[in-house]
Amino acid sequence: MAKNYGDVYHTEDWGEPYFAVNKDGHLCVRIYGRETLPEQEIDVLSVIEKATSTDEKRKKLQFPMILRFPDVLRHRIDSLHAAFSNAIKSYQYGSVYQGVFPVKVNQNKAVVQDMVHFGYDHSYGLEAGSKPELLIAMSCLTKAKPGAYLICNGYKDSSYVALALAARAMGLNAIIVLEMEEELDIVIEQSSKLGVEPVIGVRAKLLTKIQGHFGSTGGKHGKFGLLAEKIYEVAKKLKALNKLHWLKLLHFHVGSMIPTTDNVFDAASEASDIYCTLVKECGAEMMTTLDCGGGLGVDYDGTRSSTPMSVAYGLEEYASKVVQAVQDRCDYHGVPHPVLCTESGRAMASHHSMIILEALSATPEPKDDDDEATTEQLHERIRDLSSKLQPFKAETAAHMSMPSHAVHVKKHGIEIYKMGKKLSKRVITDADTIYNYHMNLSVFSLMPDYWGIEQLFPMIPVSRLDEKPTHQATLVDITCDSDGKVKNFIREADTLSLHPLDPKLGSYYVAVLLSGAYQEVLSSKHNLFGGPSLVRVVGTDHGGTFSVETALLGPTTEELIGTMRYDVKRDISSVIEEWARDKKVWEMVENLVENGLHTMPYLLDYKPPPTV
Repeated sequence: MAKNYGDVYHTEDWGEPYFAVNKDGHLCVRIYGRETLPEQEIDVLSVIEKATSTDEKRKKLQFPMILRFPDVLRHRIDSLHAAFSNAIKSYQYGSVYQGVFPVKVNQNKAVVQDMVHFGYDHSYGLEAGSKPELLIAMSCLTKAKPGAYLICNGYKDSSYVALALAARAMGLNAIIVLEMEEELDIVIEQSSKLGVEPVIGVRAKLLTKIQGHFGSTGGKHGKFGLLAEKIYEVAKKLKALNKLHWLKLLHFHVGSMIPTTDNVFDAASEASDIYCTLVKECGAEMMTTLDCGGGLGVDYDGTRSSTPMSVAYGLEEYASKVVQAVQDRCDYHGVPHPVLCTESGRAMASHHSMIILEALSATPEPKDDDDEATTEQLHERIRDLSSKLQPFKAETAAHMSMPSHAVHVKKHGIEIYKMGKKLSKRVITDADTIYNYHMNLSVFSLMPDYWGIEQLFPMIPVSRLDEKPTHQATLVDITCDSDGKVKNFIREADTLSLHPLDPKLGSYYVAVLLSGAYQEVLSSKHNLFGGPSLVRVVGTDHGGTFSVETALLGPTTEELIGTMRYDVKRDISSVIEEWARDKKVWEMVENLVENGLHTMPYLLDYKPPPTV
């Protein structure tokens, strides 16, 4: 039996239940999770080959590309609702769960429409945080089950509020969530002007905080929402205006990746107390819904821990803690259980798509010079720096202030970190040569969160996983920027194990998994490299087959130049043509310019010289 090297990449940990390595040594997708039959698995290499095959009906697809598996999206939505349904039944909770998908997580037309379509039976709705997102949501929710929520978050002006009121006039269940006190005045003004009665909610700024990058959302210094006392003032103002019946929802959000269920429980408990106070003490008896926001995390590294790239729970544990916390506090206060809503975007969208990167070439990284420090010398430097990190004491104050001491500690701490990274790399290079794999990729366009917030994604070769990977690699993109390099990987690894490139074995691809949330919408156009080709893959009723439903070329060079306010025909094509004709070279230049404008800016049919 062929060896399976999927464990080198911890596939069974982060990949469960959707990704595995099949008997051919290829990455495959289990579109129905644990219920997927062997013959229903979709071979990723087969998808790539089919999507890039010559077809007269469409342009030849270029790399990089995103493969979407909408069946996985459906499974994620069904699994989330099943988790809440089971928890509600188990605790005998007195209301229901009705969630929404935050459009900001992935605004792609197919993704948003799929969310509404697949969530129809669950009354699954959408959340918008801007006027463009609100217009998308209004359009898509015309196909949703009546009563599905349209949660209107974000800072609002009169035109935003007017659009939300227009949505209510259309029969959509739009709820305007106040981020600031003054937004209430805008709602009152626009409601009177348009003659549409609103439903409003208030975003609570909780004191519960989580650790890590996403923790800045919570706490009293958070960017969004109102502290409890301010929320009560809003209720009093509404009551004085005889409009308290408008208030029906309380919303909170403590961060995008809540690390533990203890954090989930604490936040839901704190918010439930505010909800109950609104009902019992402020007289807001028309309150119906507690919106627990986002935060349902994704286990990117497969450790199921509270580290920055993981969460220590699954869908079932998350739902259970939310239901338990809200029920406990409402029962304590004697308040009816509210409808539970969450805005779980990352956990819904991440698994359904993957980025496919094409390897162009691989070159060994030069060894450090002979006069570089040895492993032993690096150890000694770290020990020396560590000895200088002394706690601040009274005797220290005689020659150094506390701020100066903090700067001193920070400086040496950074140096120790750099030395530790260098030592780690030295240990690797003592055993193996590190190779730079040049990929048909822009980190800034395809993996902006890696560059922006050091978000790590699991990566794995698409094929040859029945063969031991012998190269330790970093990934280098094709932008003219030194930050365009992937040199950190899950499980605190400095390299990724890859296979030697062999033209006789065909193209070599690396998949970036769990990348369906935020990457497309945060994409930049550095060097005017744009987005990827998009391929939509669905399972069929016939075992062992799949269908490439759509295969769309990514943004062309002409489209990307146009985003920079050029009139491409007038400012680019015509200018080049005039100059080339004057130089008597237009016959040669014409086809080159046309081809350059109408293809993606990434490398096409790249073949390294035989000497490389």
